[in-house]
Amino acid sequence: MTEKRFLSFVLTEGILLAVLGLGMIMLPKVTTITFGLMMCIAFVVYGGYKAINAFLTRNYSRHFILNMFLGVILMAAGVFMFMAPMFNLMLITSLIGVYFILESISSTGFAIQNKNTLYFWWVDILVALMQFFIGLIIIAGLPGTALWVVGLLAGINFLISGMAMISMYISTKYIYN
Repeated sequence: MTEKRFLSFVLTEGILLAVLGLGMIMLPKVTTITFGLMMCIAFVVYGGYKAINAFLTRNYSRHFILNMFLGVILMAAGVFMFMAPMFNLMLITSLIGVYFILESISSTGFAIQNKNTLYFWWVDILVALMQFFIGLIIIAGLPGTALWVVGLLAGINFLISGMAMISMYISTKYIYN
């Protein structure tokens, strides 16, 4: 594949990601609810696969009952989350909030541990504070934040990734011409 063709794929993917990201940011509730439904479907499908696989390989596995039980539990969790979508969204959003808080603790530890090595170690402390407050806002805002957090964060991620790919295309385009 030539460099120009490769770069056209990079540009196309960048534009697609940026447009999808903007759409996700503009419609965070739709994105969040869709994500929640996809999680339900994934649990049911994987649980079904795990249970069927456990049954078909029962003569070759010592953990047949455990694998079958795990498959049934995964399917039941998927069905429950589908029947209680607000619980599903609250669970996902809570995990995201906890992630931000734990990440802030990790970033703070890293900054303090490396303050003699890094010139701008204090910037990591500022980032950690922002992460902590974002996590706190997400958790304190439940159940309201459950409707938009996942969609907004995913949209921002898509938009930034798309912009990065477009920037890569622009910066390398002139090298190959």
